[in-house]
Amino acid sequence: MPFYSLTSGVMLDTPENMNNDRKKTICISGHREKSIVPYQNNFAYRDITVNTVKCLLARYLDLAYMNGYDTFISGMAVGADLWGAEHIVDRRRQGTDISFIGVLPYLHHADCFPKRYVDLLYKVEREADKLILMSQNPDISYRSCPVNENESRTLYRDRNYFMVDHSSAIIAFFNDNSNYSGTAQTVNYARRQGLNICRFGIDTVYSLISRYRNMERIQSAIQNIF
Repeated sequence: MPFYSLTSGVMLDTPENMNNDRKKTICISGHREKSIVPYQNNFAYRDITVNTVKCLLARYLDLAYMNGYDTFISGMAVGADLWGAEHIVDRRRQGTDISFIGVLPYLHHADCFPKRYVDLLYKVEREADKLILMSQNPDISYRSCPVNENESRTLYRDRNYFMVDHSSAIIAFFNDNSNYSGTAQTVNYARRQGLNICRFGIDTVYSLISRYRNMERIQSAIQNIF
């Protein structure tokens, strides 16, 4: 029996039907928005901090495409996963010849998403070339967001490993002190599997803000530096 996304209604495929060219595929990983500490730990700088992360991520994705990667995989989590996914589907709308694959850890993974992320998830799911559902148990949930009594601690690990196993490179927004995060798990597994790793952290973001101070100048700098 096929499953359909609870967010967009798009039919979900099984992991066994993944048939991408791994050599031309890159996966996206990164911290959630709530874990991003604003520049100078000042809430007044929150927007410019988040937007700089988005700009850096977008630039690295564009560079990956320019270097031969034409398929992009996202784990569809709030924060960097969905920001990267949105950039890819927007690029395709503009005529870029790229493919986007979303990997959902389990059917109810978006039950606790804030509304603006539900809206973003809807957008990227509707634009995806393929949506993979890792767990085929429609009732399973995760401890941090319980929707019933069926739980599994391997849901996100399985999703993370699957993305790495079907990619030859990874782009990650990853902070050095985040050793126990899902992003750390993904990057460390990618390293063990010999993937090319492109990563940036919050220190790079702070450095850009400190030097250029406003988004227009930061965007110009990112395009010219990288």
